[in-house]
Amino acid sequence: MQPKLMVLSDQELQKIDQASRALLMEIGTHVPHEESLEILDKAGAKVDPKTQVVKIPDYLINKTLSMCSSCVRLYDRTGGPPLLIGGDRVYFGTVGIATNVLDFETNEYRQVVCDDLRDIIRLSDALDPPDFILVPGTPTDVPSKIVDVIETKILLMNTKKHFIAEAQNRENTRKNISMAVEVAGSLEALQEKPFFSTLVCLTSPLMLREDATELIIESAKVGLPLFIESGPMCGGTSPATLASTLVMANAELLSSFVLAKAVNPDVPLIYASWARILDMKSATCSHGGPEFPLLRMATTQLGKYYGLPCGGGGILADTKSIDVQLGMEKLGTGLLPALADTNMIVGMGLFADENAISLETLVIDYEITRWIRRAMAGIEVTDATTDLAPFMEVGAGGSDFVALKHTRDNYRKEMYIPTVMDRGFLALDKDPEAKTMRKRAREYFGKVMERYTPPDLPDDIEAKLDRIIDE
Repeated sequence: MQPKLMVLSDQELQKIDQASRALLMEIGTHVPHEESLEILDKAGAKVDPKTQVVKIPDYLINKTLSMCSSCVRLYDRTGGPPLLIGGDRVYFGTVGIATNVLDFETNEYRQVVCDDLRDIIRLSDALDPPDFILVPGTPTDVPSKIVDVIETKILLMNTKKHFIAEAQNRENTRKNISMAVEVAGSLEALQEKPFFSTLVCLTSPLMLREDATELIIESAKVGLPLFIESGPMCGGTSPATLASTLVMANAELLSSFVLAKAVNPDVPLIYASWARILDMKSATCSHGGPEFPLLRMATTQLGKYYGLPCGGGGILADTKSIDVQLGMEKLGTGLLPALADTNMIVGMGLFADENAISLETLVIDYEITRWIRRAMAGIEVTDATTDLAPFMEVGAGGSDFVALKHTRDNYRKEMYIPTVMDRGFLALDKDPEAKTMRKRAREYFGKVMERYTPPDLPDDIEAKLDRIIDE
């Protein structure tokens, strides 16, 4: 039996759903974008052109949800089977968008540059998991107005996996799509097997920002998947109860889904959340505390309440160091959402309250996600796994089961075998710092990258992508 966790009852889910609908109908959402106002008005929402407040009736939410798929297929560039986002399937991915890196060589923080992003993407491409890549860093050595399209170019050049790209505005969304079309060979090929999705980050409280609506509209027009997330801060940009934060996050996501489906009923949508708390002691946003996975479990249940594919943050840490706190926070924020069947858990490689990334943390997170997957698999109880044959072979009072063929046949299937965790004997005569997990992660990084080969692309593809960026 596979272990499962739920944090909300059916009655509590219904109460949050009803409160979210009332919030959208009675208070509404602010949409400071004329084109979106026209789309929502035509779809049946109640639009006040003066205040730019949109109120969304129940029937329009129901109509929108009826057009949503319970499973979204995310392809890669290998031609293999897609990731099936929905149901009880759980995948792990990277996240960003960090502006700092803990330097592999100097052990000091510095700003992320394009070479750092390339290295972390290549390591993400080589490890499994990550199952997909959400752009994990923001380079500071390129102009800010095109940093998002530079990120997409680096992703296209350095990973075969499905990736989630960001964009700042309509123009850059179009450039992202044009670059992906260049790699795919045609728009039709990209639409048939989309190997990238667009990230949309909503603004709390209750606003569909102009740049977010442009991303939704442009991606929806061509039917490319949208990973839409709401990230209110409990006590900051949302009321100071977890339940009211859920009400608002859900309302924000539903309003964005209404807009996307009004543009294109066939656009694939993923219901994601970054709901978290404002730490009242430090005045920072916390991703490593217990509230973060609780909110993730709850938003997962809400997504499944509507029959939607769902995702959100996990495997995250507030700590600024690669230390005990990092392991504690990342395991807690990864395991709980996984046991709730969050379909896409994003956070690998990131730490320091989402402000930093490192190659070592990505390797450590690779270990953590594999540990989580073993826990998720549970214990298989069948006739074969309870067979008395090994007992009969050893007998009562026998020595042990190590040398049995039964052990050789089963231990790899039953037991988690770590990659960088240490289970060896204590060597008292050695320096206890000589083989920290961070150092073992560095060594494993070297072994992985020795075998890595980047995607096979035409020689002129980089020049073509650069021309699109420069247009």
